[in-house]
Amino acid sequence: MELRNLRTFQIAAKYLNFTKTAKILNFSQPTVTSQIRALEEEINNPLFFRIGKQTFLTPHGEVMKQYADKIFATLDDMNQALLKKSRMTSRRLVIAASETFCTHYFPSIIRKFLVECPAISIKLVSCHSNEVIAGIDSNAFDIGIISGSYRKLGITNIVISEHEDLILIVSKALHDHYSLRDILIKYPFIKYEIDGPFEQQMQHYIQEAGIKSTRIIESSSLEAVKSAVMSGIGIGLISRNLVKKELISKELHEISLNKQPVKIKTSLIIATNKLSDNSTMSLIRIIERDWNTIHGTGDQADSAEKS
Repeated sequence: MELRNLRTFQIAAKYLNFTKTAKILNFSQPTVTSQIRALEEEINNPLFFRIGKQTFLTPHGEVMKQYADKIFATLDDMNQALLKKSRMTSRRLVIAASETFCTHYFPSIIRKFLVECPAISIKLVSCHSNEVIAGIDSNAFDIGIISGSYRKLGITNIVISEHEDLILIVSKALHDHYSLRDILIKYPFIKYEIDGPFEQQMQHYIQEAGIKSTRIIESSSLEAVKSAVMSGIGIGLISRNLVKKELISKELHEISLNKQPVKIKTSLIIATNKLSDNSTMSLIRIIERDWNTIHGTGDQADSAEKS
């Protein structure tokens, strides 16, 4: 019995929804169905049954869920023990954040941190906000950066930015040759695929702006969204900070459709018991101090406007 199939079953048994299971595991729905069927063939019994639109566990499914939960709880305990042993022999901070944050924010932050704490090594993990949260909860990551906020007992949430805003962008070629109405009708909407607060903010923008494109291209990378728009494939919604240079050079143009800007809140999350570690706190202080100034925005910009 393969663990990956059992893990898929465990998620499906928890949510009783194959579509949601596929999204959580980043699988296609046929893959989820295939893995469940493989387990059913192994035990020669069905694990799920449907009544109307609802899905339920069979008696065999109930038994398998009990043991699957125990197996993965034991595996989690083993991973935590191994992680603790590794940290005893090699001091390392594991930071998890989206690809965008890893690419655009952390190079300068890590460089400054290593000057202050040269004996500490860094592992930077690129993943979505929901995976960051799961890794902080399981203690796989030391520090996480997410879009939005996360509130849970034992977890400290530090808001490090409330200044970034989402903007709708289009390439110079489309902007110069087509009317806004034609662009919105003829070209697809290129959307960043992500769960959580960022997704909610994008949907808020789309609804308020009245974007009703029937063709949507989704990408798990903001850089890919930016590249696709620059190639003239369609229009995209993205953080202003990521396209500042292209807006200045006129390679990209902003389309103003919404009444009010949609602000993006960015938070640092960490297990509260780790705040007593001096090297961890040194890194957090650098992140808090530099985050809003890396792209010349936020507090630094606010101070400049007031002076």
